[in-house]
Amino acid sequence: MVSWTARPPGVPGAAPDGCDPAMTPPSPAVTPPTPPVRVRSSRDLLSVVPYALGYQPAECLLVICIRDDGELGLFARTDLGDLRSARSRAEVAELVAVRAAQDSTAVAYVVVYTAGDAGPGSRVGGAARTFGAVLDEHVPQRESWVVGPRAYWSLDCADPACCPPDGFPLEMLESTVPGAQLVLEGRAPLPTREALYRVPRAPAEKRALVRRAADRWARARVASEAGEGAAPDATVAPRSATAVGEREWRSQSYCAWLDAVDKVRRRRELPAALLGRLTAGLAHREVRDGVLLWFVPGYEALAAATAAGAPADAVTRAEADARTSQAIAAVVDCETSQRPDRDRVQAANTVLEAVVAHAARERTASPLTLLAFLAWWSGEGSRATFRAAEALAVDPEHRLASLLASALRAGLPPGWVRSRTNDDVSRSAALDLG
Repeated sequence: MVSWTARPPGVPGAAPDGCDPAMTPPSPAVTPPTPPVRVRSSRDLLSVVPYALGYQPAECLLVICIRDDGELGLFARTDLGDLRSARSRAEVAELVAVRAAQDSTAVAYVVVYTAGDAGPGSRVGGAARTFGAVLDEHVPQRESWVVGPRAYWSLDCADPACCPPDGFPLEMLESTVPGAQLVLEGRAPLPTREALYRVPRAPAEKRALVRRAADRWARARVASEAGEGAAPDATVAPRSATAVGEREWRSQSYCAWLDAVDKVRRRRELPAALLGRLTAGLAHREVRDGVLLWFVPGYEALAAATAAGAPADAVTRAEADARTSQAIAAVVDCETSQRPDRDRVQAANTVLEAVVAHAARERTASPLTLLAFLAWWSGEGSRATFRAAEALAVDPEHRLASLLASALRAGLPPGWVRSRTNDDVSRSAALDLG
C-alpha cells in the first residue's frame, strides 16, 4: 500500500480561475493539511497521476517512484518528442534511474501517455523498453504501462487471462477509491499543461495603462554621472517618474518591488503605475538580480545594493561578492541549502504573474525567468521548465533563462531536494526533463 499526499494543482498563492492576478492577491489564511490518499494497486496509482500533475498528461513518459517506506518519491516527466533517438533515450533513462536509486526507490512505474503507436516496434515502445531495462539495473522492482485514448495496458504482462490483449477500458481509471476521494475534495485536473501553467493576459485596456507607465519609467532613466554617490535607501517609497540618475533609477525600481510585495501581503490592488515601473525595472539585470537575491531570507540589504549596482554602505565589493556566494549556496548547495520561504514565494509569484499578465510580451522574459527560478527552487520542475521555455521564446538570448533551462535539462534539483540529512526535507521531488 502506498501513502501519497495529493497537492492542489498550481503554486500556492495563485489567483483563482477567472480572477485578475493584479487585483486578487492571495489570502494570508493557512491552507489546512491535505489528507493522504491511499493507493493500493497499479490501477489506483494510474488514476491519481493527473491529480499529481494538475493536468491530463499527453505524449509524455513518466517515471513514478515509490520509496521503501511507501511514500511517493521521484516523479520524473519527459516529452516523447525528446526521446526520438536511441542515445537520448539511454541518456535520460540513466539520469532518472540513478536519481531513483539515490532516492531509496523500492518500485518504479514507467508510464507512457500517447495517442499513437506504442507497440513493440514503435519508437514509443522502444523508449518504454529502454527506461524499463535501465531502471531494472538500479531499483528492485519496476512496472511499465501505456495509457492511450481509450484503454490502458501493461507492457510486462503477456497473460491474456490477467491482462486483456486490447487493454483495460480507460473508464476503469475514473472509478477508483483514491480518484473519488480527490474529486470529493474538489480536485479537477486541467486538460493540458499549458492550461495549468500559462498566465492569462489581462484585459487590453489594463495592459495599455501598464505599457504607458513602463514607457514613462524607461524614459526617466538617464546615464549616471561620474562620481555618483551611494545608492539611496531602498526602503524609501519610489518618487515620481522624472529623470533620475542611473543608480537611483535602479534603486527606485527595486523600491517598486518592495512596494508591490507589501501591497500583495496586505491584499491591496497593484496599480498600473507600479506594474509599469516593475516592468521597466526588471528588464535591467541589476534590478532583476536584486529581486532574485530578495527571494533568499536574510539577504535584503545585499539585494537592495545589488539592484542599485553598488555595495551597500560600509560594505566592500569583496564582501558583497562573498555574501552573494552565500546566498547562492543557500539555494544550490546541499550542505547549506534552505527551502524557499513560503510567504515570499506566494507574494513573489503573485507580483511576477501580475507583471507577466499586464506587460507587453517583449518585456516578459525577466519576470518569466524569475517565476521559473521560484518554481525550480520550490521543487516544481515541470512548471519551471514551462516558464523557462516561455522566457526563451520571448528572448532566446536571455542568459539567466538559458542557464536555468540547462540545469533543468540536466535534472539538477535545488540543494534542499538533494539533501537527505535535514528532517524537514520534502519526501518527494519533481524532475521535468522536457
